[in-house]
Amino acid sequence: MTPPAADTVGDLLESSTRRLAAAGIPDARREALAVLAHALGTDRGGILARRPDAVSEEAAARARGLIEQRAERRPLQHLTGTVAFDGLTLEVGPSVLVPRPETEGLVEAVAAAGLPDGARVADLGTGSGAIAVALAVRRPSWRLVALDRSAAALAVARANAARHGVASRVAFVEAGFEAIAMQGTFDAVVSNPPYVAENEWRDLAPEVRDHEPKTALVPGPTGLEAYEAIVPLARAALAPGGLLALELGWSSESAVRALAEHAGFLPPRVLPDLAGIPRVLLARR
Repeated sequence: MTPPAADTVGDLLESSTRRLAAAGIPDARREALAVLAHALGTDRGGILARRPDAVSEEAAARARGLIEQRAERRPLQHLTGTVAFDGLTLEVGPSVLVPRPETEGLVEAVAAAGLPDGARVADLGTGSGAIAVALAVRRPSWRLVALDRSAAALAVARANAARHGVASRVAFVEAGFEAIAMQGTFDAVVSNPPYVAENEWRDLAPEVRDHEPKTALVPGPTGLEAYEAIVPLARAALAPGGLLALELGWSSESAVRALAEHAGFLPPRVLPDLAGIPRVLLARR
């Protein structure tokens, strides 16, 4: 009996695209390319270039297994184990929030804020360490203190700092926001805090709602609870003229602006993201 023909890369790409489209995955072909590139040890261009090539049974089974996990709405970044952020490749997993492109705008704003050489910067709720590591890479003279309650998240953050050669300049502290009071005075306090209201969380995409840590997304019923904690703590921890930099939720600008002004910050400046949504709040002590 003649054995069945081996799958080609093109066969896998077409069947994977159909499977992801049937599961309701937006841009199914792009996602299929990314999953197959990871499974077959190449990049998206390599998948397209190798479409006529046969794939071993073992490799095809591995690829199908990953496609099935993606069809079940496991995040692509959890399948690959990494995400691109601010020009860096960062490790991610179920214990941390996957860094979003919007947060790159926060990093850019802080890096461009004119902080002095040797600045001390606190990152509250560091998660994967994305903000702290990116700032340390961009500004080699800065020293950072990154706080998070989650030991599992800090393990990921430490790995990312080591991966990019900045571990000696980022101190990781397993603690909540309030521990900033014991870390000295800072030139900047930065945070991408949880800001999703409880009733909004239920409507998030399954990749987020079912696979990312809820505590990194939802601070409480209103979505403002983390800001309410951070703003006065930052006011007390900042040197005169120091910078508070916060990522904003899609509807939180007015409330967070009022919190900052009430705490004694100068009138804040708010920067939009690429979609025009107010995304980064900057306020000086």
